[in-house]
Amino acid sequence: MSLPVKLGIGLVLLTWGFADYLFPQTVLRTQSNLLNVPPEPEEGLARHKRRVGLVCILAGVIVVVTALG
Repeated sequence: MSLPVKLGIGLVLLTWGFADYLFPQTVLRTQSNLLNVPPEPEEGLARHKRRVGLVCILAGVIVVVTALG
C-alpha cells in the first residue's frame, strides 16, 4: 500500500476514534439520523463507544507509525 493511503487510513481512524471517545452520544445521535433508526443515546452504549474510540485511536496511531517508519 502506498504511503498516502496508509496515512489517510490512519488519520481517518484517529479522527473517528477521537469523535467516538470525546462525543459518544453526539456520534450515536448522528448515526441514528443517518441510518433512520431510533436514537439510542444510552449511557451503556456511550461507554461502549468510548472503548471503540480508544481502539480506533490505537489502531490509527499504529497505522501512522508503520507508514512513517
